[in-house]
Amino acid sequence: MPTLALLQQTQRAVDEGNLDEAIAYVERAIRMNPRDPQLWLRLAELQLSADHPASAAQVARKAIALAGSETEVQRKAWLVVADAHERQGDAKEAARIRSKWRTYRG
Repeated sequence: MPTLALLQQTQRAVDEGNLDEAIAYVERAIRMNPRDPQLWLRLAELQLSADHPASAAQVARKAIALAGSETEVQRKAWLVVADAHERQGDAKEAARIRSKWRTYRG
């Protein structure tokens, strides 16, 4: 499956410290499978790691929208949103989101 190969390349790029390359691989995977919330979540995590919190929050919200009943994807994506808020100086909103989603199980 091409998406799996791209995710393996993504991890290799992360391991090598090349976040821009990793982001590019995940974006390619998303173009192949745009409705996969796991891919959007991975992109959000990478955007956050690359210190792009606004983009990370936006992409995480896309993962949330696509997650449907996948509560674990929703939970992880909301925690990315919380981290993004914190990095942008909004600790109060980050804490509010975390208080709901840190232990959320659906």
